[in-house]
Amino acid sequence: MSSIFWPCDVARSGFCYGWDHPTLCVAGVLEAEEDSHAEALLQRVARSAETQALIEICGAPRVLGRCVLSPFARSSYPQPDVDMFCGSSRAHSTTYIYYHRHDVNSLRFYALDSDGTRLFELQDEVLRWSLKHDFSHTTSLRSASNTWQILVNQWNFAKFLEQFIEHEQRGQTINIQEHSARFKETSKFTAIYEKFHCTIDAIESSTNLFWRVTSFVFVYSREFSITVQQIESRARKLRRLLRGVQPVPNGDMRLKSSQYIEFYNTLWIILNDLIIGIALRQILRQDRQAFLHLFKLVFEDKAVHEIRQILLWLDSWPAGLKLNTELSRFYSHSFMGLIALWNRGFRTVIPLIPMLLGALELGSAFGVTMALAMVCDIVCVFMAHVQLCYLVSVTVYGHLLRLTASLWNLFRGRRHNVLRNRTDPWDYDVDQLLLGTILFTLIAYLFPTVLVYYILFATMRVSIILVYASLETALAFMNYFPLFALMLRVKDPQRSPGGIYMRVEPTNGGNGVDVFVESHPLPFAVTFSQYVELWKRLAKHYHPFRLVWYVVSGRVLDTIPRTYVHSTTR
Repeated sequence: MSSIFWPCDVARSGFCYGWDHPTLCVAGVLEAEEDSHAEALLQRVARSAETQALIEICGAPRVLGRCVLSPFARSSYPQPDVDMFCGSSRAHSTTYIYYHRHDVNSLRFYALDSDGTRLFELQDEVLRWSLKHDFSHTTSLRSASNTWQILVNQWNFAKFLEQFIEHEQRGQTINIQEHSARFKETSKFTAIYEKFHCTIDAIESSTNLFWRVTSFVFVYSREFSITVQQIESRARKLRRLLRGVQPVPNGDMRLKSSQYIEFYNTLWIILNDLIIGIALRQILRQDRQAFLHLFKLVFEDKAVHEIRQILLWLDSWPAGLKLNTELSRFYSHSFMGLIALWNRGFRTVIPLIPMLLGALELGSAFGVTMALAMVCDIVCVFMAHVQLCYLVSVTVYGHLLRLTASLWNLFRGRRHNVLRNRTDPWDYDVDQLLLGTILFTLIAYLFPTVLVYYILFATMRVSIILVYASLETALAFMNYFPLFALMLRVKDPQRSPGGIYMRVEPTNGGNGVDVFVESHPLPFAVTFSQYVELWKRLAKHYHPFRLVWYVVSGRVLDTIPRTYVHSTTR
């Protein structure tokens, strides 16, 4: 028994042509008088310079045999009687496996799995051994993967080979790069892109002092400002959008489809971002007074007055907790002094808040992502006094913890060896033990007061970090959501395949089966792979156990570095 891959849309008699390696794969049928005429036409096509790229990835086509369409076929699909010219393929029975000849311009194609070796998932156990007959010569995973890839390339370019032969018969010429680049029209903005690219390069290489200072400020400010990072991200997207879909070498369908999806996904993201941003701008404009009131409520009443009330409450033995009076008063007055200094500066900025909301409205006109980035910077700037108080409290708390660890080693008769990074036994003098006892007594009386104020500002810092993390997650969601890829998966899954399987259907008479090569849609795990990696990094950085451990151990709580976010979503 032999297996022949036959196109679903070929239902005429003539000389069938295609490839006999790694198995018999029919690309089409030529209506010629003799096989020598068909072979001469294929030889002429194979010698042309335009088909060399196709031959490299698919092999040289040849006339496989003569086929006659059977009028008594029990299937709704063509089952011709084929007289193969190659002696190794002559058999008493033949199994036809049907595949779709996709037009290159449609961007539909077949693709292997990610591992490249597990190609088919057969739904009929009887057909497994018949398929092994054609691929029994593969001896390794690498050779099997290459064999399947050649066969998949033959399926993908069978329609193109037929179109090329038809153009050759009419005396016309066609180029594989020009034929397969229908979406090259998207590069109509190439001239704009080249000017944009030249402008950026000129700015980067400029010796003008103004541009050099501007570039220096931009490079270093993006480490601290989410807005600057968003401007850079948007400029990178516009640069990619103006570049368009570039032609790919050897007509690589997967690379071309990837470029196509990336191009239109970027376009959809930018357009949706602008639409939502313009709607947000209208909301900000209509409810300006409400947002001004909310701004003052959050950053003045909540972040200044209520913190001051909490500090006064802690300084007056709250809930019967008797803190150290002198140290508590020192903490309370110091932190209230920092907050009062901040409040004085905030009151000087209050008249400029309408201008700040105007800048936020202007940023919303460039997209909701720009507004989210500006909100991140506003939260970071207007909550700086909480960050400063937290750094003071965590510094004191961390020093007390390290001093307590040293005293613990002292009482155990051990000492930390810095050179070997270990704890060694050590004999201490009586004076050293006495000094250690005095220090331990001081720490025992002062530590509860330090701990209470540290817990207060650590809780505030954790709350700010959670808000910041939510804004960053929303920003990454709006910047990199695969909207077009999901739409394409629903509309036309064959344009984003994620593997191949065999579909078996009974024939019309019910006495046989028809086997079809079908494509799995791209799995959601692959579509959202960047989001999965981003979520893993966010969950690892903002994990509750990690935050609690950092709070208990006196480490500084910080937000996730933006390089971790960009490295997963670029």
